[in-house]
Amino acid sequence: MPVFYRISFSAEELEALSQACTAQSSLEERLLDEAAAGTLEEVAMQETKADDMLLIKNTIPIFKPGQAILITREDLHLMRKSLENFKGHAPPGLAMPVASAIKKIDESLQRPA
Repeated sequence: MPVFYRISFSAEELEALSQACTAQSSLEERLLDEAAAGTLEEVAMQETKADDMLLIKNTIPIFKPGQAILITREDLHLMRKSLENFKGHAPPGLAMPVASAIKKIDESLQRPA
């Protein structure tokens, strides 16, 4: 049975997450195109990554600011990875929300719901 973690984000953090996950999802899709020349196993692994990111990208818009959500460790790690990759490319107004969202994810991972 999966373990869930409780977390909530501000409106600014949700915007940062949305942009970060959209960018990561696009990257995973490009990597899937590149993996098409590889082995079947490589393609399957990359397709799973691309599908997972697409699901997260499409889920974030249903979250409301301040709303407590339950989420799996794996999904939190994917969100964190997206934010880390986005950190250097985030618009100036999103730099603090990116850092704050990463901190919240790290803190949430320390305590399952």
